[in-house]
Amino acid sequence: MSRTLPRAYVTAAWSKNRFEAEEEARKYCQVLADNGYIPICPVLAFSGIFTEENPDAHKLQKEMEEDLLRRARFLVVCGNRITEDMKDDITIAKKAKLIVTSMEGITGYL
Repeated sequence: MSRTLPRAYVTAAWSKNRFEAEEEARKYCQVLADNGYIPICPVLAFSGIFTEENPDAHKLQKEMEEDLLRRARFLVVCGNRITEDMKDDITIAKKAKLIVTSMEGITGYL
C-alpha cells in the first residue's frame, strides 16, 4: 500500500541571479525530498518559462505560484531573511489554512 506524500511549497529570499537561486532551491528541495515531502518550488518550476518581454508574464507567474501554494499542505519558509514576496506567501498560506513552518521545523536542518 502506498502512502500519499505531503506537498511542501518552498519560499525563500531568492537571489536575483537565476543560477544562484536555482542552486539554493535545489538544496532546499533535496532536503525536503529526503524527508518524505514533495517539494514545490516556483524558482525551479518556472525557470526559463516567462520572459521580461512579456508584459503579463509577472502577473501570470504570480497567479500560477499562488495556485501551486494553495494545493500544498505546507509552506516551508527557508533562510534567515523575510521578503515582501515571502510575506505574501505566508498570508496566502494562512488564509488557505496550510501549515507554515521552516526547514528547521520540518527536519531540524538549518
